[in-house]
Amino acid sequence: MIDIDSIKYPHLDRLLLLYPNPEIVLGKEIYWTIKEDGSNIGAYLDGEGQVQLRSRNQTKASEDFYRAFSESGESEGIYDLLFDAQTWGDEYVVFGELCRKGRSPTGMETHDRDKFIVFDIWSTKANRFMNYTQVHQHCWHFGLPCVELIGTCNVATRDALFEFKDQMLTAALERGKEGVVGKIWDETPWNCGEGAGTKRGIVYFKEKHDTPKLEKIPRLDVPGVVTLPMLPESEISGAIEKAYADLGAEFFEVRKAMPLVARYVAEECKQHNCANPKNLHTAYLARVQDLREVSE
Repeated sequence: MIDIDSIKYPHLDRLLLLYPNPEIVLGKEIYWTIKEDGSNIGAYLDGEGQVQLRSRNQTKASEDFYRAFSESGESEGIYDLLFDAQTWGDEYVVFGELCRKGRSPTGMETHDRDKFIVFDIWSTKANRFMNYTQVHQHCWHFGLPCVELIGTCNVATRDALFEFKDQMLTAALERGKEGVVGKIWDETPWNCGEGAGTKRGIVYFKEKHDTPKLEKIPRLDVPGVVTLPMLPESEISGAIEKAYADLGAEFFEVRKAMPLVARYVAEECKQHNCANPKNLHTAYLARVQDLREVSE
């Protein structure tokens, strides 16, 4: 039986926020699909051969989603696809956008009925997502709606990448859609003895109309350790006084006093977003001297 706990749809960042940078997609074949405006649902067969649904964050979707899925008109085709996979020794999770009847979440669309639009299929046997061609073929054979592919690209420069991204967003807007999803199914051959083969991985990202074009505005990066202001002398003195109030005569014993002084100073640093002072021990000794002079 499929372990649905371990099969979650990946989180999609914006192109600009890809780690370590957007350049990781340069020279790769990118498929640009429409981003549908609904709820991410994964359909699979349980141990009794019944279709079950998971949401993006929960292994079992709510009953409302089950009802909408049942009324969508695609539930029978999804079952047939999942059952067919089992006859070939595989188990699928079919991920799609469940678009409820009425206004969509962003308000950009109005649906005349409940719909389930397939955008990805996870193969347990292959332990990976299928590429767009494979997903489209499965949808065609089982009469299921497949997310629309509106463009592909393979570019070598950052400028060309973001220019094509804007072109894809324009195409999505013309269709009344909220954005696009870029997908790469990377199959990189490598030769390392016994492990020779093909390294397979995916890179998914999303772009929407309502997010700012950060790549087109000025930005400054200064690498290195964050420099915080030093904690003011008054706050250092206040922390030392707190330690003195707590310890009394033991304040004059450096081994007992300094850990507490350091703790109170650290708390003040956190509260004021300041750096720890380098002269803390000197400040403590100066206060000890002041107190001794007063007592004498």
